Amino acid sequence: MNAWLVIYDIRNDKRLHRIARIMERYGERVQKSVFETYCDETTIARMRNEAKAVLDKEDSLIIIPLCTKCWQKKKQYGVKAQGIGEYKKYEVL
Repeated sequence: MNAWLVIYDIRNDKRLHRIARIMERYGERVQKSVFETYCDETTIARMRNEAKAVLDKEDSLIIIPLCTKCWQKKKQYGVKAQGIGEYKKYEVL
């Protein structure tokens, strides 16, 4: 299992909402276009494939694998969103 940071920039509202719904099935929203998740490589590959089917050439999706130990050392300032830092295992069958 790995921690992952997923960031996206979608230029079209319809695609934006579709991508957001996909990401909500796989992780926790930390900002409008930023999600964190804790899952295996197979699950992240499924998420990536679902997203790729929606993305257009003007959109971007960045998936960053993170060391769990390092991720737990993160420092967060400002409003703490519910669920941030509380890892859940995401697995879509």
